[in-house]
Amino acid sequence: MALITLLDAQLAFGHVPLLDHAGFSLETAERVGLIGRNGTGKSSMLKILAGLEKPDDGLVQVQSNTRIAYVAQEPQLDAASSVFDAVAEGLQRVRYLIDEYSQGHGDLDAMQSEIESLDGWNWEQRVTETLQRLHLNPDAIVSTLSGGTKKRVALAQALVAQPEVLLLDEPTNHLDLDSIEWLEGLLVDFKGSIITITHDRSFLDNVATRIVELDRGKLLSYPGNFAAYLVQKEEQLAQEAVINARADKLLAQEEVWIRKGVEARRTRATARIVRLDNLRA
Repeated sequence: MALITLLDAQLAFGHVPLLDHAGFSLETAERVGLIGRNGTGKSSMLKILAGLEKPDDGLVQVQSNTRIAYVAQEPQLDAASSVFDAVAEGLQRVRYLIDEYSQGHGDLDAMQSEIESLDGWNWEQRVTETLQRLHLNPDAIVSTLSGGTKKRVALAQALVAQPEVLLLDEPTNHLDLDSIEWLEGLLVDFKGSIITITHDRSFLDNVATRIVELDRGKLLSYPGNFAAYLVQKEEQLAQEAVINARADKLLAQEEVWIRKGVEARRTRATARIVRLDNLRA
């Protein structure tokens, strides 16, 4: 069963359709590269799948209990926070439940069950392990970090929640080559499903298991990485060229037939006029 399904989605910016009755599904353990020209609506679609925005029409279905983490193109982090606290923000729900439970508020049995289902009792250990895994200094202050390190903090914030689905908008922005290679390895080892927007072809070759192209409001799916997409796209365009050539030829033949018909009717009309003139004479 698909983790996320987009059904007959419509979204427009003014009179420009970004999603035109579009459909999409994300399966377990697949890594989708979402591509398309700038301004086609890729980021808007990602936010819709993350539950941050809604389509104008259509449905978004998420499998029950599926945790989704979203990393924006330009992450918004508290500049005054330590890296540890910034990453711990990814566990807001867990920390809230533990705080309520410790104060004896609400249904304690239900809260305990939810905390355990989220593996929440050891949340500090999870933050520490995630920081170590992403090579981050827990005591560093966010305002002092480079753009690439802030991106890494945002990724840690997402991963610490142990999501089944990871949504990444331009994850390689601000990263140097070594950091991009490190990120590729991290995502390939990720056990859940991923949708990533990026213009980095090499990154897509190394990470993606499927390419989805957003083109004029439609979503087109191509199995494999970016190199496989290029081969399939070339074949598709060649087939479309043949079909278009046949259509053009047929149209030209129809135009010739129409012109001949008009000329024949003109000839018949002229002959009738001559006969009438002869009768009048």
